[in-house]
Amino acid sequence: MSLLALSVQVYGVPHIVGRIPAGAFFPKPEVDSAIVRVDLHAVPVVPADELALFFRVARAGFGQRRKQLLNSLAAGLGLGREPVRAALEGAGLEPRRRAETLSVPEWLALTRAFST
Repeated sequence: MSLLALSVQVYGVPHIVGRIPAGAFFPKPEVDSAIVRVDLHAVPVVPADELALFFRVARAGFGQRRKQLLNSLAAGLGLGREPVRAALEGAGLEPRRRAETLSVPEWLALTRAFST
């Protein structure tokens, strides 16, 4: 999952409703494109009062591609490794995982671990 995919899933459920072949564009890209519809949740899955911290943590996590969460969060949040390790473990997450492997509920649990 990417930061964009995570952001979309906070607010709704994405569905691919069509495809556009690469040849429809100039210059022609190397991949086809998709048309996406997002069915909005009645209420975002992240409570409004937690959104700012949620996205701050997520941006930090995705800030360094292919890095382990422990390292990317420490660098992105300007914290030492031990407070980050404690938050990860408090959220039930392995510090060696990578940002793209976390689900929305795991990101929310991590956000809440940082807020305590």
